[in-house]
Amino acid sequence: MSQVDFYYDFSCPWSYIALIRLQDVCERNRAKLVFKPVAVEQILATENPARQKDRFAANPAKASWERRDLNDWANFWGLTIDLADDWPRDRDTASAAALAAIEAGEGMAFSRALFRAEFRDNDDINDPAALRRVAAECDLDPEAIAASATADAALTQVRKNSLELIERGGFGTPSMFVDDILFYGNDRIALVEWTLGPLGDEEFVIPGQHNG
Repeated sequence: MSQVDFYYDFSCPWSYIALIRLQDVCERNRAKLVFKPVAVEQILATENPARQKDRFAANPAKASWERRDLNDWANFWGLTIDLADDWPRDRDTASAAALAAIEAGEGMAFSRALFRAEFRDNDDINDPAALRRVAAECDLDPEAIAASATADAALTQVRKNSLELIERGGFGTPSMFVDDILFYGNDRIALVEWTLGPLGDEEFVIPGQHNG
């Protein structure tokens, strides 16, 4: 079975869109999606410090285009992405909480629900109450999820995931790897699928022309 390593951060709206698309791609191509939540601030501090506080370009024209592009992708996939006034926000503890859900086999459901809480509901998903609520929605143990958010081992693993991405040549989120091939950004998902096809001895099918 082919595998896609997915490095993502809960403050990153492009990670949200990529997650939705990767779920479809991996199911269609019978590939395993491996969840690797990271602390994107840690990555940007090393790889792109200018993007730590404002994820949009310094050039006003480009920043305006990036905002429209984000909205276009969200609308295309039927997602609500409402950036809070204080966005981007540190979501390291949310990433640490996700590790417990991943361990329980509910990484997809919990990550999707957490992204909805962040970008649709503008919840503080670092808040233990919000984490418990999302955990309950996903039929997970709310206390175990909240405990994972502040556990030293979980926070250390998030940092390890971040360093691992940098060591593999990554520089931001969302990042995907098929074998050792890096794909960066939501707009590279089609290339992920194209790569999965040959590696999995499957004929690549143009998106939108799938059957079943």
